[in-house]
Amino acid sequence: MFRNALSLFLLGLLGASSVALAKTPDGKPPSVETVCDFLSGAAFGLCNAYCEAMDCDSPNHRASDTGCAEVKANYERKTGQPLPCEVVCPCVQLLPLFADLANGTAPVSQCISTPDVISVTTPDNMFAITNGGAMPPFCSVNLEPPFVELTSLEVVACRDLLRKVSAAQGVACVSPE
Repeated sequence: MFRNALSLFLLGLLGASSVALAKTPDGKPPSVETVCDFLSGAAFGLCNAYCEAMDCDSPNHRASDTGCAEVKANYERKTGQPLPCEVVCPCVQLLPLFADLANGTAPVSQCISTPDVISVTTPDNMFAITNGGAMPPFCSVNLEPPFVELTSLEVVACRDLLRKVSAAQGVACVSPE
């Protein structure tokens, strides 16, 4: 009887500790992160491992530096490109509203997203937009100059930034009506 109770206790303790260890350093499971969603095959798997499961792009990652470096090298060898989570949105440095959104000083009242475009609106009706479907892809504020041209990876970084900013303020990104 004691032995069965001890076994059940140890099994429960092991299960509880594995659930705690299953959390990623940024607190978000890979299933809710989106930075790798546009990839497929080995590129998706390596990106998902580095950026989402291992959170190697986070200063608090729990994976070994060697493990992160190996996944990064494999991704870059297979794709010839940097990992999406290591590409920054240039709009933050070039457009004040993007900077204010990124640092949390601009409130978000609405986020509208399609597969190509994401727009985040503030209460004073200013909006930051990233359009990956335009030629060339760009980001802008209120669709006024300057229009910052973006690479495909920068589009992903800017879209991810606007999504995260909205989510951090409790605003869900929705499809246009």
